[in-house]
Amino acid sequence: MPTLTDHGGTPSTEEASPRSLDDLDGLLAATTLLQNSRLAREYVYLCYYGPTTIQELIEELEIARATAYDDVERLERLGVVDRDESTRPHRLTAAPFAFVDGRDVAITPTLIHAVALTEFDDDAAYFHDRHGLGTLTTAVQAAAKYYAGELTQRMAATEMGVQPAEGMAVIYALRPVLEAGREHDPYFEQLISCAPDALVFDGE
Repeated sequence: MPTLTDHGGTPSTEEASPRSLDDLDGLLAATTLLQNSRLAREYVYLCYYGPTTIQELIEELEIARATAYDDVERLERLGVVDRDESTRPHRLTAAPFAFVDGRDVAITPTLIHAVALTEFDDDAAYFHDRHGLGTLTTAVQAAAKYYAGELTQRMAATEMGVQPAEGMAVIYALRPVLEAGREHDPYFEQLISCAPDALVFDGE
């Protein structure tokens, strides 16, 4: 699987560099998460806040018990979630990964988090439904440039190819994705072009 596993701390630039790997299992895992917002949300929660139990996952994400068990088994089959059976109850973890397709588009936990956001945020869901995953990816990158002070809202919307009002709405919707990604995604810099420390959010 095309994983670059975080073994603690932020990897060096060399270790964090994404690689194009001919790995169908990895491609299946990445594309499945990008196509299923509920699975994406569960993966990101486990990736950012694990290890945790299925019960904690159920309570925190307000998922039906049967759905959570089915989803965890599916995530295990995809190879993105591990279950520690030496503990009672079992504890689940998810390793962050970076995947690069032939067009050098990085798939990292931050992008998967943006897809997960569509599960419960109306602005993100509308934007994704109207413009698709490719434009959502561009929106994540443009929003990062906005929070880094490199683009105005209008410039960011132009980069996304959407109307200014849509651009502004998705920029604000994506703020928690960028904040969490900067803190928890070891491959954050593979998705965005600006330095993570350059991003400034209100209240900082």
